Amino acid sequence: MMFITEIFSVDKIAFLVMVSLFLSGLITGEEAISGFSNPAVITIISLMIITAALEYNGTIGLLSDFLLPVIKWPLQLSLPTLMLLVGVISAFSSTTAVVILFVRIMPEISRKFNISLEKYMMPISFAGILGGSCTLMGTSTNLIVNQIAIANGLESFDFFEVTLLATCLLVIGIVTISFLSIFLLRKNNMDYANRKPQPRYISYFKVLENNPIIGQTYKSTKLYDDNQLIILQIKRENRVIRHPSFWQKFKKDDILVVSTHKDKVLSLKSNKLFEPISENPDSSTEDFNGAVIELLILPDSNLIGRDFGDLDSSDLEGGMPLAINKHRSMFNSSGKFIENRISRVRIDPGDRLIVQLNGNNDESWNYNDTSLIMDHRDHPNVSQNKKYITLGILVLVIILAATSVLPILESALLGVALHLVTQTVTLQHAYQSINWQIIFLLVGLLPLGIAMSNTGADKYLGEILLVLFQDLNSNLIIGALFLVTMLVSGVLSNNATAIIITPIAISLANGLNINPLPFLVAIMLAANFSFFTPIGYQTNTIVYGMGLYKFRDFIIVGGILSLIMWISSSLLIPIIYSM
Repeated sequence: MMFITEIFSVDKIAFLVMVSLFLSGLITGEEAISGFSNPAVITIISLMIITAALEYNGTIGLLSDFLLPVIKWPLQLSLPTLMLLVGVISAFSSTTAVVILFVRIMPEISRKFNISLEKYMMPISFAGILGGSCTLMGTSTNLIVNQIAIANGLESFDFFEVTLLATCLLVIGIVTISFLSIFLLRKNNMDYANRKPQPRYISYFKVLENNPIIGQTYKSTKLYDDNQLIILQIKRENRVIRHPSFWQKFKKDDILVVSTHKDKVLSLKSNKLFEPISENPDSSTEDFNGAVIELLILPDSNLIGRDFGDLDSSDLEGGMPLAINKHRSMFNSSGKFIENRISRVRIDPGDRLIVQLNGNNDESWNYNDTSLIMDHRDHPNVSQNKKYITLGILVLVIILAATSVLPILESALLGVALHLVTQTVTLQHAYQSINWQIIFLLVGLLPLGIAMSNTGADKYLGEILLVLFQDLNSNLIIGALFLVTMLVSGVLSNNATAIIITPIAISLANGLNINPLPFLVAIMLAANFSFFTPIGYQTNTIVYGMGLYKFRDFIIVGGILSLIMWISSSLLIPIIYSM
């Protein structure tokens, strides 16, 4: 329930789960922290660094060299070709990094060649998800399921264990998505920059001396009549006045928590009667009059979990945060968040920040955090040699792991070592490239599987499913398991879903006295296939943040794709992995 309602960040919830398990005596302290040495966790950290090197050195950007000729083709040819290209690249690198590349370059290509972004961006995200499932290293979910299987005494997956099945699903998905995109995704003929919806941002403004609103009631000021601006709260010393009424009077040094559009934020900042302010006492915006940057907070941002009011220029490499746009979900709206947090606005994935630079460092500003700069900036200049060295290291890691010369853990560690030796990535950039939220999510939830084993909960749940499924044939059992996993992954993270359901599936297979491999493959795929919601997978969140689609577009298009993937997997898994 805490994952669904977003009361805390997912990594904090996972950490609390871990602590609760050993305090309740379900696991020992050593078992509680065993996730920190789990091979899957170390492998994922290593692969994050390797992927960061690919992106930082512009290696993934080589993809754009093949993009321009393809985009000129008719939609019926260019769309499936692009999806196939994205799927193949995503099988061996970060799906998120590939999709981010397209988010940065496709708007410009759209304006240049007059193509419809709506027809491309959602399909690109879906193709990345499908492609990432094709290899053992393509997604962290595959690595987690593999490690849980090993911990339960099963053999490790081969590098290409799921490639045949996942490739079949990728091809089916490309055909399906191409058809759905052409006929169901609407085309808006307006320019992308002009049709982006105006998001509302939350910002803090201090009422300065000589401001005419001091001593006046809210209703008697121009702020009340401004339909672009809503005052959510007034913070006065240690008091917070929520939803101020029309007779509320303003005082000097009041801090107004307002909801408004970006242009209005900049207008108020230039007004000498108000001062944009952080709750950090050491923060000041007086010297920041340079370029305005818009950041989209990705799931691996270092800012996640921080309070917006505590940010200052040191957190943004010299940029000053002016406002935040909270992502909305079915369970969390901006207004409710503000009311419950008493003006302490936590930064979450999918949020947007308005950042203003100092006029003296507009050109030199380079933000090393992995948040997406919505107005495109190029990668730092790197030599062509480093691009190809980075690509060569990736190929070496893949070959070593695929041929079983080295296990994937050792192959990934070797890859990181080669990056450090060749200076294609620095230790500082390696530290920054690790998505610690995902790591702590895994570290916190992996002991849950140990607790389920210690208490027999996995066997108990497996026995319940055994009673329900014992009269069903193998196709129906696989289908039911796939459907449940896919639906749960739309609410929980794909990794959390795999950690919870994999032990149960192994127990169910043992109870049925059948090979557990098909069950594990079903979980690997289904946990990743969160097509039907924009918040189920981070690439969907990024594309949704572009303002091209509504929630219902994902429900309709993603829902149809999910249905077809469910049916196809239920039929193909028992055939490819004989039961």
